[in-house]
Amino acid sequence: MLDLFGVNLEQQGRGFYVSLEMLAIARGVYEVAPTALLDADAGVVTYLRSSHDFARRIAVNAGIDAETLTAAIDDEETFATLQALASSLLVQIPGRRTSPNWYNTHLYPFVGELIHYDAAERWKAGLPRGTKMPHIERYVFRDGGAWAYRVLRTDADIARRAQTSEGLLELVRDSDSPLGEIFHSLRNHDYAKDEVPYEDKSESEIKTFEDLSPWPEHLRRGAHFIVSRTAVPRSKRIESLMHWTPYCLARHQLHLARVSLGRPLETVFADFVKDPTPLRRLSQSALDAFRKDIVNAIIARATALHDAALNEENEALAMRYIRHMSPSATGTGSPRSFFSETLAAVGALNATTGRRHFTMKPPMLEALVAASLAPGTEEEFYSFCSRIYNQYQVIIDDRTAGEHDLTVDVDASIYARNSDTFRSRLAATGLLTHYSDATSIVHGEPR
Repeated sequence: MLDLFGVNLEQQGRGFYVSLEMLAIARGVYEVAPTALLDADAGVVTYLRSSHDFARRIAVNAGIDAETLTAAIDDEETFATLQALASSLLVQIPGRRTSPNWYNTHLYPFVGELIHYDAAERWKAGLPRGTKMPHIERYVFRDGGAWAYRVLRTDADIARRAQTSEGLLELVRDSDSPLGEIFHSLRNHDYAKDEVPYEDKSESEIKTFEDLSPWPEHLRRGAHFIVSRTAVPRSKRIESLMHWTPYCLARHQLHLARVSLGRPLETVFADFVKDPTPLRRLSQSALDAFRKDIVNAIIARATALHDAALNEENEALAMRYIRHMSPSATGTGSPRSFFSETLAAVGALNATTGRRHFTMKPPMLEALVAASLAPGTEEEFYSFCSRIYNQYQVIIDDRTAGEHDLTVDVDASIYARNSDTFRSRLAATGLLTHYSDATSIVHGEPR
């Protein structure tokens, strides 16, 4: 609900679709006017939308009319090569059980020329009966990325916003690489393309609620650190941004839900140990409670708005809130699924289905470090763990747990095991260096 979260949060727009949409907006602004990227004064953000429908249809071997295909690719061997290349560049969506249609596949934005907007299929007049053709529209892009773009462009820290803009521009601009040139050429054969820049009025209507939640600031600081990390390869910066952006929005959603219910600040119990422990059970219970918080917050807000509409004798308006007033309704289930499926997609949960708990898989762990430490800086391990708790309410280690009285339900020895596993994972990703048994240093750049 817009009234509660400030932006539509639907299951269909979960996970990496948030990052893909944000990057598509940034790329589109770059194509219209690079100097307008993250422009805080723009009343309406204007950008060009590229569908990349031709390359995406090649990737999944979707139907392409013979005339278009022949004009672009002159032999079967070239087509097979391009298909192998395009299919290897698709974003992997965790939990997907069937082979997707072309419009459900998206190219991973390793270089600017691969970035594209959303598209679907529509009936086309004048073509044989039943024929559908690509059309640029929102299908899985549901304004989560627009929320992220708006958060970044409304950063009150002017110097930081300028630096974020510069770093983001480096990621979305033309790479002039062989890969970029190939996909730039393929884009010329798209059926769906913008002839004139698109005015995104929905972006300007989004409310960030940064007075209620710390997560817009976490996104701004984290994105700034990530895109400014020029010693790290471009692909790694993109990957960190792809993970950090959806994570911030999902946590923002939870925070707003709990604030609306008058609940205390949440604690996320991140479990890194392989075997089941009391910490895992606590993490599982917390996740279940958080999902209920989101549903209960939606129901409470919808009920209040419904009753207010009835008091004003506006039955038509009151009926709009009915679908948000039941735990089993789509209006509550879809936002709840957005939260948990987004966290699962980016690796902040152990799995997409079944009994789930909080953790961090390597790409999400790398994004967390990159978003938390300024480029070129490092921090002692336990100090870093304390930072993660103080900033994000993620509890990992025994020392921090003891300092905040979190060892009542889980013994400190279990937190210590968890801490050791977390330390090992950081070391495996090249983000931690052991200097002695007592000293380990976390750093944002792999070594």
